[in-house]
Amino acid sequence: MNILQKSSRTFLILCGVLLFAIFPATVFAAPKKVSGMKCGVTTQSSINISWSGQSGISGYQVFRSPAYDGEYRKIMNVSPHMRAFCNKNLPSGQEYYYKVRSYRKSGGRVSNGKFSKALRGYTKMAAPQKAVVRARVNIRKHAGTTHPVLTTLSPNTTVSIICSARDKAGADWKYVKCTVNGRTYKGYISSSLLQKDSPSRKQKAKVTANSLNVRANAGMGARVTSNLKHGQSVTVLGFKKAPDGSTWAYVQFKKNGRTVKGYVSSRYIRIL
Repeated sequence: MNILQKSSRTFLILCGVLLFAIFPATVFAAPKKVSGMKCGVTTQSSINISWSGQSGISGYQVFRSPAYDGEYRKIMNVSPHMRAFCNKNLPSGQEYYYKVRSYRKSGGRVSNGKFSKALRGYTKMAAPQKAVVRARVNIRKHAGTTHPVLTTLSPNTTVSIICSARDKAGADWKYVKCTVNGRTYKGYISSSLLQKDSPSRKQKAKVTANSLNVRANAGMGARVTSNLKHGQSVTVLGFKKAPDGSTWAYVQFKKNGRTVKGYVSSRYIRIL
């Protein structure tokens, strides 16, 4: 080997050492995009979501938005060994959207993967509701006037309300179900264009809590006027939203020979 060859070899070795120092052999790559998003069991106050698990990560971040195209905010970090999350203490009959991403920590650095697709979930309503369309109106794919139109309804058409929703500006919409020309549609209508049906009949229900306070108005801050026991039957006269968004049932029942009326949390009664 001549002097020129030795010098070239030495130069290449030095370059390799320098490059290794700047760019370690183990590349700090971002995790994969989260996939397999699913909505599982829901109640009047909770939504369960799940996704496909990943290996070699430090955990997951769960983001939520009240609107499909609204602002998503992080609500929870989840252990890397988990691939599910239960969102609790939610109002009944309300829609939310979720996105999840994985992240990896190494040497004080954090690398985030891409967000999953948006997943819709909604809490169950306290009782079925129907509404009547006030005027000719479009049913849209998502809440908001910029989203595609699925079909158009004529005035006085009756729809079933699945849940309440929000557009990205925070306006109230309803996610509804209806049948047009023999075809079933699910989509969104602005709440301002709907008139709720009055209950056509009283509904019977039973108390599911061990003990349930009856209040003078809807809301935990209202005065307690009576009390119900587990399994006791009541007649539901209607429903009302409390200031915190929770749903309360206006009920009637007999106590000590007299008729009593008041409000109870709809979470703790079961419609028969």
